[in-house]
Amino acid sequence: MVPPQLPPAPQITDLISLSIRLVNANQPGRARIVCEQALAMFEPHPAVHQLLAVLDLQDGHVATAREHAVRSLVLRPDHVPTLLVMGDIALAQHDLRAASQSFERAVALAPEQPEAWFKAALVRQDLHDLPGAIAALERVLATQPERVDALVNYGIVLQESGRLDDALRAYGRAFRLREQAFGRIAHALATPGLGRLWLHLDDLRAELRALPA
Repeated sequence: MVPPQLPPAPQITDLISLSIRLVNANQPGRARIVCEQALAMFEPHPAVHQLLAVLDLQDGHVATAREHAVRSLVLRPDHVPTLLVMGDIALAQHDLRAASQSFERAVALAPEQPEAWFKAALVRQDLHDLPGAIAALERVLATQPERVDALVNYGIVLQESGRLDDALRAYGRAFRLREQAFGRIAHALATPGLGRLWLHLDDLRAELRALPA
């Protein structure tokens, strides 16, 4: 691997910008080199630790990713993107409670951010807080009404709450926006005790297309 070309007499902000450009250029290995050089040359910086947390998580180094995320949050405790990374790390460690704490903190700090609400919704659903999951997904859909993954998950939690007609309307919207979502929808509707079984999938497709928005 060719080492990245550093600017002359770089500042920490120069190295952070370079590492982000390398990540965006799909060169995570070179981005890591720059981050490690930044830590060697300067005082600890929360953005460097955050980026290393993301890179380690992508590489499957979950424990090291958590160490970097913790160090970043010590320096910048209310940084929402780092809280979301911390939640993702907790999910990778199968720790729903820790993930919930990170995501709930994120939505409290940035209630206008749909991605924070979406992540919080998924964890609320896994923790069997269906009203909370529904409320979170409605926050997502209020700003991103055509977000298909949110619509499908909204349908699932409505279905799990016994609101099948409302779930079908959400599924119908998702299907009309992206027909590739049909597999997840059909699987959810076939869940024993929760859904409804269509003997012919083409009949289900036709019903989804015909449902009111």
